[in-house]
Amino acid sequence: MTRGSKLLWAVVLLLFAGETAVIVFLLTRRNWRRTALDTAVQRGHAVAVRSGCFGCHGPAGADPIPNPGSKSGSVPKWTGGTWMMWNDSPEDVRGWILNGHPPGRQPDKDALIAMPAFRDHLSDGEVDDLVAYVLAVSQFGWPQDQDVAAGRDLAVQYGCFGCHGPEGRGLIADPGSFKGYIPPWDSPDFEDLVHSRDEFGQWVQNGVSERFRKNPAANAFLDRQAIRMPAYGDRLTQAQLDQLYAYVMWVRGHPREGKEK
Repeated sequence: MTRGSKLLWAVVLLLFAGETAVIVFLLTRRNWRRTALDTAVQRGHAVAVRSGCFGCHGPAGADPIPNPGSKSGSVPKWTGGTWMMWNDSPEDVRGWILNGHPPGRQPDKDALIAMPAFRDHLSDGEVDDLVAYVLAVSQFGWPQDQDVAAGRDLAVQYGCFGCHGPEGRGLIADPGSFKGYIPPWDSPDFEDLVHSRDEFGQWVQNGVSERFRKNPAANAFLDRQAIRMPAYGDRLTQAQLDQLYAYVMWVRGHPREGKEK
């Protein structure tokens, strides 16, 4: 836990019984959430909502509507990598958003529903953020490291993205929790919660780290939050925990920015 977090805990504990503490805590939690939402992936999700993307691609791009006449029979699905079947780079996704088709590829004329062109409706920054979100939910760019790739497979197999968000990049609400959301893997929250590979294993296997379980203040929130980290116990071997940790570290080291690097 960082020095700033420790100080905040101290302030909350000292004032917790009074109305001032409640006001301070609620305002601080609002700032935390604002900070957590200020990432390319989270801003991109907001752009997708405002732009009506989910009307055709379905919630989070996972359940698209039918598209009679198209080769696949439906609007492209973002999740599970299917969106990237014909795309080689983030710039192809950008082409779909801006022009309704990627560079060098024309729209499917037989499809009833054509991808709209948002060139005149989104700013450059909004396009960057929307690309970042699509890349995240599509899990674009397979890690070359075998352990990292295996860790991503484990994250899919055990449902990690359901709570931690696409690629573990947030942001899922958790009523009653300290900050009001489940910590994203690529945020400063992770640094407070996980100090080492060993502590990471404790969270996965036991649902909480020993350090947090021994902290009365932390327990007060852990026990009343609606969504709790499940304890996977011996469902994962130490080797698999190493792989999962390697993937989390990969996510932290590879931010989604929506731009060609």
